[in-house]
Amino acid sequence: MTSARRAVSDRAARSRSFDAVAAEYEQHRPEYPEEALRWAVGQLELEAGARVLDVGAGTGKLTRGLVALGFEVTAVEPGAAMLHELRSAVPEAEALEGPAESIPLPDENVEAAFAGQAYHWFDRERALPELHRVIHAGGGLALLWNWWDERDPLQRELGGLVGFAGHRPHPEEELPHEPWFRDVGRTVIETVQESSPDALVGYLRTASAYVVAEPAEREESLRAIHDLAAGYGERFRLPRLTYVFAFERIS
Repeated sequence: MTSARRAVSDRAARSRSFDAVAAEYEQHRPEYPEEALRWAVGQLELEAGARVLDVGAGTGKLTRGLVALGFEVTAVEPGAAMLHELRSAVPEAEALEGPAESIPLPDENVEAAFAGQAYHWFDRERALPELHRVIHAGGGLALLWNWWDERDPLQRELGGLVGFAGHRPHPEEELPHEPWFRDVGRTVIETVQESSPDALVGYLRTASAYVVAEPAEREESLRAIHDLAAGYGERFRLPRLTYVFAFERIS
């Protein structure tokens, strides 16, 4: 198998790994800041009550924020266990099983689509035309990632252990592009939450690299992370950056 095919295979396996930790994902993963959602909504010029799609919706972390803003939300998620958590957490949303590459909706069915912590798992050659298909003419697409803030001393140290040091969640060359979508804006929202060594380890247990790791290797790494975080106290402030990108559908 070539290195390119191995990379695709590895990404596919990791993208499917979250079903094994669906309950933990719902418990430990953060939701998306309201400010980030409102910024995206403004860029996409959406009105209250608009029909929107959350694709790669996971357990509904983004879905519930869209519902709270008054949108009619359809959430599409390929993992059955993740979808079960979503239906329990956000019963107000329509929840459908399916991947971003084959969205179970008719043509031009939604005014906008959103993807939180998901776009990097999509097969973009297939997903971009499919997203274009289900969005109305004149509609748009928003991508969001909750990410680390390496200005924080703990996260700067953590980056070396976990492997995110110096990285961003969105390789520029892989973002949506012509002939499907056009970039209309991007921003970064800063928030702070309270955390603890146990909460940080719980969050990282749901990261794909840890889910698919050998158990002994995973536990050794998580112990090192717990020890590092414990040096910052039983409770500590954890800054977070939320990256938001808005695109218009090219008609």
